[in-house]
Amino acid sequence: MAYFYSVNGLVLESRKRREHLSEEDILRNKAIVESLSKGGNLVEQNYEPQRRLSLMAPGPNTISWEEYISAEHGKAPHLGRQLVCKESKKNFKANVAMSQDFPLGIESLLNVLEVIAPFKHFNKLREFVQLKLPPGFPVKLDIPVFPTITATVTFQEFRYDAFEESIFSIPADYKEDPSRFPDL
Repeated sequence: MAYFYSVNGLVLESRKRREHLSEEDILRNKAIVESLSKGGNLVEQNYEPQRRLSLMAPGPNTISWEEYISAEHGKAPHLGRQLVCKESKKNFKANVAMSQDFPLGIESLLNVLEVIAPFKHFNKLREFVQLKLPPGFPVKLDIPVFPTITATVTFQEFRYDAFEESIFSIPADYKEDPSRFPDL
């Protein structure tokens, strides 16, 4: 049995700094995000990170060391490029079904989400699960990751299997091939 909850009033605040990006970089990033929000992926786009020239150096600082260290706490003078900051707030609603009879704990789900969290949008899901949820295990989660895309995680069936200890030990004759997974 599961109890269903509707979670309202969640606000995702984001702040993005962009002074280190050229106009070309900003346009390319917007195109990538737009494509992803429409269901595309980077492989289909043949996306390759490109090397580019550095931006022009910022103008020289006109602040002395004494002015810098004597500035009011929390209001240090700005050094370097002028900040280009974009802030946004998005309100969203999530639905969650919690079961107190499920054999796993919330920590197990967080461990799984930790593995897939490098994907930025799964990180939102992990952060949501880390919030104070009602008692039990979330057997179903619906949470928006884009305005038109909702991530749904559902646990329909689960059972513990007994595994022999021997499958977790490395055989004595095993030799690692360093070229097998060069990125690890």
